[in-house]
Amino acid sequence: MELKINTAGKIKVIEISGKFDIESTEEFESVFAKIIEPNPAVVAIDMGRLDYIDSSGIGSLIKSLNVLKSKKGKLILFGMKPMIQNVFKLAKLDMFFEILSPADFQSKYADGDDDSDIDALLRKT
Repeated sequence: MELKINTAGKIKVIEISGKFDIESTEEFESVFAKIIEPNPAVVAIDMGRLDYIDSSGIGSLIKSLNVLKSKKGKLILFGMKPMIQNVFKLAKLDMFFEILSPADFQSKYADGDDDSDIDALLRKT
């Protein structure tokens, strides 16, 4: 598994690629703990390059969701491949996690300054 940390506006984004299994849960939980130290309101996990997740990876995500909720934060999963999304649906995990497509995530969370061009035009008049 490979992890990359990005920022989209005020949102911390963790990009997971490869396999999220028992061998990688410790690394993920360590990175997640560092990210939530400053109490971000929203943490998103980009799963677009995730090829495989097992029960320990899912358990790690549930643990992260609970930790973030206890801090009044929000965890978003986005970009899941259909095979992985089916696992979440079958296990009814989509009732607990906010799962979005990449486009929905961009429009809902990452494009915080959509109307900046309009603001610039208004200042000119």
